[in-house]
Amino acid sequence: MRDALITFAVLAVLMFGGRFLVARRLSSAGPVHVRSTDGGFILRPPRRDAVLGGIALVLPAIMLGALTVRAWSGGGASLAAPLVAALLAAFGAIYLFASAIRSRVIVRETGIERVGVFRRRLAGWTSVSKITFNPAHRWFFVTMSDRSHLWLRADVAGIGDFARVTLRRVAPAALAADPMARDVLEDLAAAARKAAREE
Repeated sequence: MRDALITFAVLAVLMFGGRFLVARRLSSAGPVHVRSTDGGFILRPPRRDAVLGGIALVLPAIMLGALTVRAWSGGGASLAAPLVAALLAAFGAIYLFASAIRSRVIVRETGIERVGVFRRRLAGWTSVSKITFNPAHRWFFVTMSDRSHLWLRADVAGIGDFARVTLRRVAPAALAADPMARDVLEDLAAAARKAAREE
């Protein structure tokens, strides 16, 4: 019981500590303009968030694994719970590290392609039904006609280029859903145009 309480306390500290570090946004926003390649450009979320989350899960996985080995060597009868918890934490860490390497959004004149850990998803601009903006967390929430969603942080490098293409390609009705989103997109697009002229 004592080991379980210690493990719970460590997990709680790591979980809340990791959320605090991520929430502080350790670095400033990326540049609004990036160079295009292959007819599009890549928006890559900051890797630090996924790496910090992975690190926060590696330590509990090690601790839970050690508890499982200790219970097994001591002849403990119930190994399933700590073993499953250790495996879940390890899988979560692996997933986050893979996400730091693979996750990105490719923006082209024809549409948006989201590349995740396990799959890729392509959506044309005509399938965007609504774009809203969350000012508290500073991210765009893009809703597609099939009710799927894409979240895109406003501090990712190249977000101004995304704004330029979005204002050109998305239907006016989709931009009218949230006037704040349109205003933010216009500001970012103007900043990207200025940055492109200064290159």
